[in-house]
Amino acid sequence: MKRQYLWSMILGAMILMTSCNTKNNKYSIIYSEEEPLGEISRNLEKIWEEELGLDIKLINGSGSSANLDSVAKGRADFTITENYIPFKQDVSSMLVFFPQVLHIFYSAPETPKSFAELVVGKRVFMGAEGSGSFRFMIKLFEFFKINRSQVQIVDDPFENVDVFAGFNDILEDNNLMGLESFKLYSFDRIDHFGHGSLAEAIALKYPKVHPYVIPEGTYGDITKEAILTLSSDAVLVVRSGIPEEDVYEMIKSAFHHKQEFNDISPLVYKGMDEQFDRTSLTFPLHEGARIYLDRDEPSVFERYAELAGVLFSMGLALWSGIISIKRWQTQRKKDRVDIFYKDLIEIKNEISSIRTTDVGLQKLTVIKNSQNKAFNMLINEELEANESFRIYMELSKETINELKTHLQYIKRRKERVALANSRT
Repeated sequence: MKRQYLWSMILGAMILMTSCNTKNNKYSIIYSEEEPLGEISRNLEKIWEEELGLDIKLINGSGSSANLDSVAKGRADFTITENYIPFKQDVSSMLVFFPQVLHIFYSAPETPKSFAELVVGKRVFMGAEGSGSFRFMIKLFEFFKINRSQVQIVDDPFENVDVFAGFNDILEDNNLMGLESFKLYSFDRIDHFGHGSLAEAIALKYPKVHPYVIPEGTYGDITKEAILTLSSDAVLVVRSGIPEEDVYEMIKSAFHHKQEFNDISPLVYKGMDEQFDRTSLTFPLHEGARIYLDRDEPSVFERYAELAGVLFSMGLALWSGIISIKRWQTQRKKDRVDIFYKDLIEIKNEISSIRTTDVGLQKLTVIKNSQNKAFNMLINEELEANESFRIYMELSKETINELKTHLQYIKRRKERVALANSRT
């Protein structure tokens, strides 16, 4: 009996030891070869292996969209992607590495008077279809009311291209070879920056990009004047299922070795910051990263508890009044957003019953007018740029796409009817 009890104890201890050693220490990073993404990925591999004792596998990917899909489907654990990329489930943000700058090179001898003159009828390379660069250029076509069919989009940068466009790091001299005769496009005069420039208008409509100035002389003769363009953050994203404690240690290690990343690119030097804007991230912050970024430190209240108590007592009545006014103002703004929701839902519910293109086009006009009205109210601070407003804008875009699809269906049906009549 004692022997049986002893063997039971040994077996239990072995099971316990095995369970304690099942912690995963193998992870993978899928990355793109273009720099600085490749060098950053290799640095992460080195730091996490040497400092945390992890086994990191590097996977050579085939572009940001495909790499992100690999993380979402569990085929890889980490990748660096443009913040301007569609949301996917099971992916979380970890940290912002650097701003990727939109470079638009053009070969025209004269400076285009407008964005339409820059691209309409031109051969334009703007990255692989599905990439952040490609998707944002399509958004720019929509912003400037340019039909995609008016642009000759090419998928080979070595063809006879008139315009090169894409989000990049600050380019090295070897990346500029072959572009000596090209110029960089500026969205507006630099003295308009900060005074309602066109770049600021684009950033207002697409809040995941920001105005960015490429200073005079950055690329020699190509930048004889400062260039006003846009940027989008390059974000390290992680598979959401990775344990919080692992992500905590990984982000801590990355920031501990920040200098090694700073040496890779001047943009990383300015972009890799613990105080990055979390509200503009496409993917929610991983809980392990949030715990690190919000790690416990003595608060102002804890350091000045006695003074805080006095101030709290004095300001309680004033605070109550402010809260009441704020709630009243917030409710008024919410009621205004609800009006837009009501009209939009009515149109959305009517789509399937629309039988003519005229009616469909009228509905499109109504939605676009409502969008413009909502933006004007936002600028005039009659609405808040909160979650309700963002959801309304996304829902309105979705409804517009549904309407356009339905109009295409009506058009094709009319063509089939006409063809049938002609045969009879």
